[in-house]
Amino acid sequence: MGPKKSSTIKKSEGKNLMKRRIVWIVLSVVMFIASICLILYYLWGNGYLWKAKKAPPPQTYEEFTYPSIDASEMAKLTSFTTKDPSAPTDPNAPTEPVKPIDVECPVNFDELHNTNVEIIGWIYMSKPEISLPILRSHTDDTWYLYHDVVGNYKKGGSLFVEHDYNTHDFSDPVTVIYGHRMNSGAMFGTLQATLSEKDYFDDDRYIVIFTPSVTKIYQIFATLPSDSDHILYYNDFNAEGVFDEYFNALFTETGVDVHLIPEAKPSQGDHVLVLSSCLWGDRHKRYLVFAKQVY
Repeated sequence: MGPKKSSTIKKSEGKNLMKRRIVWIVLSVVMFIASICLILYYLWGNGYLWKAKKAPPPQTYEEFTYPSIDASEMAKLTSFTTKDPSAPTDPNAPTEPVKPIDVECPVNFDELHNTNVEIIGWIYMSKPEISLPILRSHTDDTWYLYHDVVGNYKKGGSLFVEHDYNTHDFSDPVTVIYGHRMNSGAMFGTLQATLSEKDYFDDDRYIVIFTPSVTKIYQIFATLPSDSDHILYYNDFNAEGVFDEYFNALFTETGVDVHLIPEAKPSQGDHVLVLSSCLWGDRHKRYLVFAKQVY
């Protein structure tokens, strides 16, 4: 009887050992797959897997119609000249921006305000292709992080400025427009990919802001990665000397992803527009686009 029991015990131990091995193998496979998924999610979330250069079709709304903006008309709007810094003695060089043609504002703000009175403007860029409303909550500066134009929850949110720091008419010395860097290319998802192209600054690049009362044109003079410090919280650009101090420091920045146009550096009295989105590779940092109002 003794040998039989011993044989039975050994068989039972062998089965238990096999079960434990199977469990460990299954757990190891699951952990490996989970690790791969986490790595892929991190790479996807931080924009490493692909860099969108084309935005998806804009979201459509029953409440209003997206404006039809003709690229050729916008090209006329931004085809003005500014003084050539390489030829300051040229008597024929204009000293102020000269806009050759007026283009009727294509945005029906009456219709937009019937939908949402917090729409304060419309941004248009030809490269990358961006044509979106800009909002400003009267009460909650975080509202449009995750809400669309009509107030519905939306992961990509909307483009917006903060009412605590910026007015509704883009008249501040520095106005910051925030937008998510969506992997689909939506919102500001195409900014960094497009503006990082080697030949992007070979031509003058403009941002057009339509408002209910006036059309403003800005020329991009700097793009760079940055930390997450709140520009307007830490800098009172209305205080004497702060504007020049900030932009003098900005033009000392260096790095592969830093692009600066020294001759276009703004000075006290200028108006600057900043586009702020998440940085590729680190969603806790920012990619900033600076543009000076030229008309």
